[in-house]
Amino acid sequence: MREARRLALLRRQSLIAEVARKQALRGLAEAIDAEARHDALAARSRSLVAASAPGTGATTGAALQARAGFTAGLSHIAANAADAARDAARQRAWQAESLTRAETRAKRLAERTDEARSALAAAKARAEAARELPLARKLHSRRQD
Repeated sequence: MREARRLALLRRQSLIAEVARKQALRGLAEAIDAEARHDALAARSRSLVAASAPGTGATTGAALQARAGFTAGLSHIAANAADAARDAARQRAWQAESLTRAETRAKRLAERTDEARSALAAAKARAEAARELPLARKLHSRRQD
């Protein structure tokens, strides 16, 4: 029956759409987590750079050079983390759009599945009603000799 095949196809498509929705949801969660981690790393690196300012008193050139290298490294880490946070924010936006598309598709497929289920039920009812109708008999006229 064509309606049954259509319903089976829509159920398989709905299953695939549900998997895609779950993947998009997981991707969005991972992007949000990555954005938060990178933001925290950038903030922590900037605070360490600020805290590593030279203290009062005399310092040697080697200590000053080591502190400058450390500060430059932390500044580089902060810049990289800020760039990664911006990338993660773009990824989060893309994942949110993907999730919206996946949810819309799943919703459309659910509606189509309901329609197909109704069509199958109607086809079964028509077939059952057709079986219950009495069959017409051929009318035979007797030959008159």
